[in-house]
Amino acid sequence: MNILVCSKQVPDTESQIKIASDGMSVVTDNIKWIMNPYDEYAVEEALRLKEKFGGEVTI
Repeated sequence: MNILVCSKQVPDTESQIKIASDGMSVVTDNIKWIMNPYDEYAVEEALRLKEKFGGEVTI
């Protein structure tokens, strides 16, 4: 079984997000990016399925 897990990076909730001077975007210079916590759950479940049924996990 081949398992595909889609994930995305999101700003760490402890990062301080600042609005850019244009008022339309955020300043991303000092933001720490992490994997979406729900995506982490999906990776864990994919690894459990791999252990149980075999196959390959692709993230």
